[in-house]
Amino acid sequence: MGPKIKFTREQIIDAAFEIAKTEGIDNITMRKIAEKMGSSVAPIYVNFKNTDELIEALIERVISISQQLLIEESTGNPFRDMGSASLRFAMEYSVLFRDLVMKNNNYMKSYDEKMIPALIKEMKKDPELVGFTVDELKTILLKIRIFQLGLSVMAANGLLPKDYQKQDLMDLLSSAANDVIRSARLSREQK
Repeated sequence: MGPKIKFTREQIIDAAFEIAKTEGIDNITMRKIAEKMGSSVAPIYVNFKNTDELIEALIERVISISQQLLIEESTGNPFRDMGSASLRFAMEYSVLFRDLVMKNNNYMKSYDEKMIPALIKEMKKDPELVGFTVDELKTILLKIRIFQLGLSVMAANGLLPKDYQKQDLMDLLSSAANDVIRSARLSREQK
């Protein structure tokens, strides 16, 4: 009997991520991961009790990637940054994006629990949003996310006009954000 192969949790998550990027989250199995790693399933079960636990770790990786994309897009304009990061994720990881956003699952709950507070915190730094309450900021964020998510879904599915470049999409996002903020201000004034 040969020596036992050992893998770290990170190596296993890396293999699961590679599968999820091309085949989707629902196609992740311990056997597929083992094949990708050139191993039996035993070393995987040493690190993860079951597929659900592994997928939880994979979602943590996705959240980490999303946060990194947001940091890389950091301009001080939270809606621009959020939109740009979302578009990048949708275009670079289209299969994974569709799995997370377009299928009925609980994966996005943990994403939202971690990302929404961080986004609200960034919004509070924006001079355009000074004076809004946290509840108002949450409503503004929801409206922007609806538009941004729709645009990202279109990008992930190749449904955008062929002549649109990323800057055109960013201009659309910026315009929509300005409209939502202007509308929120008007609503406040009318109260």
